[in-house]
Amino acid sequence: MTQLTQSEIESIENKLRQRQHALLEEIRAELDERENQHLAAIMDNDPGDSCDISLADVLADLNIVRVDRQINELREIETKLAQVRAGNLNECADCGMEIGLQRLLAYPTAMRCVSCQERHEQMYAHEGHPSL
Repeated sequence: MTQLTQSEIESIENKLRQRQHALLEEIRAELDERENQHLAAIMDNDPGDSCDISLADVLADLNIVRVDRQINELREIETKLAQVRAGNLNECADCGMEIGLQRLLAYPTAMRCVSCQERHEQMYAHEGHPSL
């Protein structure tokens, strides 16, 4: 396996830390917005019609889903930063082979080499898409 240079590792680590910081800011903003919406709803004496309430519920659910995705991405970043510390940043989680510098630069949280990722996507493509 090709060893990454210190400069390459630092570049990837910087990308991970920048994305981590941006995600934390996005989550804070989402939670602040959610809290503000909740306070506005409490202070509003007019209960609105059922469409307004339904729309508010859908928007709240979307915010929860968005925050959940952001938290999952933060976990991926933490895992990758742990790999940086352990010295196995470019090791595929499935086969142990090299992930590749270009892939890591484009997608710093990549856990698999391209061939293992393709295999993973084929195996799990149906998840999240229920059929009747």
